[in-house]
Amino acid sequence: MKNIVIVTARGGNASIENKNVIPVLGVPIMLYPIRAAKLSHRTDAIYVSTENDLIRDLAEKEEVNLIDRPESLSQNDSAHKDVIRHAVEEISELHPEAERFIVLLGNTVMVTPQIIDRAWELLEGDDCDSVMTVWHAEDDHPYRALKKNDDGYMESFMGVECGSNRQSYPSVYFYDQGIWAFEKSCAIEQNGPIPWVWLGKKCRMIERPWVTGRDVHSWIDLSASLWYLNSIQTHDFQHFKEL
Repeated sequence: MKNIVIVTARGGNASIENKNVIPVLGVPIMLYPIRAAKLSHRTDAIYVSTENDLIRDLAEKEEVNLIDRPESLSQNDSAHKDVIRHAVEEISELHPEAERFIVLLGNTVMVTPQIIDRAWELLEGDDCDSVMTVWHAEDDHPYRALKKNDDGYMESFMGVECGSNRQSYPSVYFYDQGIWAFEKSCAIEQNGPIPWVWLGKKCRMIERPWVTGRDVHSWIDLSASLWYLNSIQTHDFQHFKEL
């Protein structure tokens, strides 16, 4: 048992109450990443990290394993890096042979078995210690970001001299709320790129279209989830490219 998927899903949510279990097309959101992991060919076991009884019940009905998350790691200000390290350490005690982990969020429907397997395949190679899914920033490039100054007026966030032609900007990528894959040592040492410190120093990227990896923090995100399931996922399971 070497490849372990961890789904993180807590009950006390600040944005939308119980968002991990809200039905989308009749299926609780957290079951989408769980079932994608169950259908992947390279996943050996699946764990759900939670403190919530309803989430525990759903996980048990799906016949996946549970990690009892401490209350101290189930708060609005709890750091994901600590949740991930706790889960990896708990699993490693049960399965010392575990080598690689993928973390999926319990509040997104936008994960497929194919992209999970591709992340495992890349991680099993010898040229990286971690993999993450990303989207390429264009209209929302950091060069275009603004901030409010002390007088209440807008000014450039970065202060970089640049034009409005987005094609002239250097390429910038953001994590897309899809997949974090990493060697066990990365989660323990936590020396990866800030703020994703549980990744490693040699992180490969899989680019997906913007919105493909969106998780749920608002009711607009629920609409985006419906759009995704009815369009991209049903027509193109391989809608990504590697960088």
